[in-house]
Amino acid sequence: MITPGFLYFIGAILLLFPVYEKLKYMLSFLVTVAAIIITLHLIPGYSVQLDFLTFTLVPFKVDNINKLTGLIFAVGGLAAVIYSISMCSLSHLRLIFVFIGSALTAVFSGDLFTLYVAWELMTISSSFLIIMTSDVTKKTGYYYFLMHVAGGLSLLWGIFLQYSATGNFSLNNIEVGIPFFMIAIAIKLAFVGFHTWLPLAYSKAPFYVAVILSIYTTKVGVYVMSRLLSGINSLAYAGLISALFGIAMSLKQKRVLKLLCYSIIIQVGFMIIGISIGTTEGITGAIFHLVNHILYKTVLFMVVGVVIYTTGKDSFENLGIMGRKLPITSIATFVAFMGIAGVPFFNGYMSKSIIKEAIQDPILTLGLNVMSFGTCIIFLKFIYYAFFKNSDRKVDKKPPVSMQLGIGFLTVLMLLVGIHPFFLENLTNMHVDLHYFDKKHLLSGIQPFLWSIPIFILFKKYIVKNYERFLYFDIYLNMAKLFMTTGYHLSNYHDGKLNKYLLWATSTLIILLLLFMF
Repeated sequence: MITPGFLYFIGAILLLFPVYEKLKYMLSFLVTVAAIIITLHLIPGYSVQLDFLTFTLVPFKVDNINKLTGLIFAVGGLAAVIYSISMCSLSHLRLIFVFIGSALTAVFSGDLFTLYVAWELMTISSSFLIIMTSDVTKKTGYYYFLMHVAGGLSLLWGIFLQYSATGNFSLNNIEVGIPFFMIAIAIKLAFVGFHTWLPLAYSKAPFYVAVILSIYTTKVGVYVMSRLLSGINSLAYAGLISALFGIAMSLKQKRVLKLLCYSIIIQVGFMIIGISIGTTEGITGAIFHLVNHILYKTVLFMVVGVVIYTTGKDSFENLGIMGRKLPITSIATFVAFMGIAGVPFFNGYMSKSIIKEAIQDPILTLGLNVMSFGTCIIFLKFIYYAFFKNSDRKVDKKPPVSMQLGIGFLTVLMLLVGIHPFFLENLTNMHVDLHYFDKKHLLSGIQPFLWSIPIFILFKKYIVKNYERFLYFDIYLNMAKLFMTTGYHLSNYHDGKLNKYLLWATSTLIILLLLFMF
């Protein structure tokens, strides 16, 4: 058995040869389908051990959690490649293959060394995906790259500390260097305070690239958190705060893609809370929610991609074309909305119910209900513009069949999981003792949605309002500007005169001496 990620790497290599350019559709289909088949047939408990220099590595390891995560990654890869293949260039397709292959390799890695290599490959490939698009996205790509490099360096330092203390690279709960692992995962998760790269990159990259990024980047962070930082209860409250921040930011957005970006932060908050509880039920609920989130959030990004493709913009007013001109897209939007709202008999309800059942803290329970309510309000705004607000926007061109196939495929899976929630449990033997459709859970699932409808109607003029003045503060950009300005002024003192260089050297030695003394 091999890790499914290798198939994507092989596909990327084959696409380098001119002979395969004409076969990109067939090759892409074979690679993505083969990855799903291989993942389905992986046996939990199987692992590969490798001696490298003086280290014993486990580059490939299978258990129930990473099998389910790898399976949804492979399914997402199939849908995303089908959706984007008619629009993306061959160079972009190669990078997409490397990116997906890296994500799958990270999921099935059994040691910190392999995880780090895959983590950095994800950063490099996704950065080039953004940078190579156009001159407009170059600065965005550099910003994205620097943020994730900072996360990668933090992860590397944490690995050094862990190895120094334990003498092994095993992928389990961390004993030392926890703050560095937290920073690395927080950046990948787009946790509040480390989130600035997400709305910037996803809103400026081509919509089909945003679809790919939305499937893997933050979800790899969630998976790695479940492996390394589970059971740290204080992080549950941090996840709640991050989600509430996402709600506040989502409500003020004028562009649909940015609303979807901030809603990712909300949904990741559910996963953080489940993992932080540390129980089997909590972690299982978080991983199931990762699966469901990939399904409905990918569909929503794809739907907005169709709007951008047909109208050229992603403003809320342009969503009005769906109800009149795009019936398949409209059905998928409704199913995805009900799923993300956690309405019973739709896929998000299943994982949210598990997380709620696992929580014993009344503050966190209240927080989850507020998060569900806020999510409903946000996407009622989406639905209002799509189906109820009159729009004179015209469809300039029809979306290709491949886009509709990608959307339709994931929509069917959402319906399957929603109607038969035991499907995911039976697929990986991750069973939860929960009666999904008893009265208690049905009421808990439907209440935030029912409350959100009258609240939305009452406060519609504030919720759908266009906020012209929007406060946005990016501490990292301001720090970079301060650094550049300071460097510029200091460089003026480097004029080649010996006495000034001696002054610099003497001042530095005095500062170092004082630091050592105190």
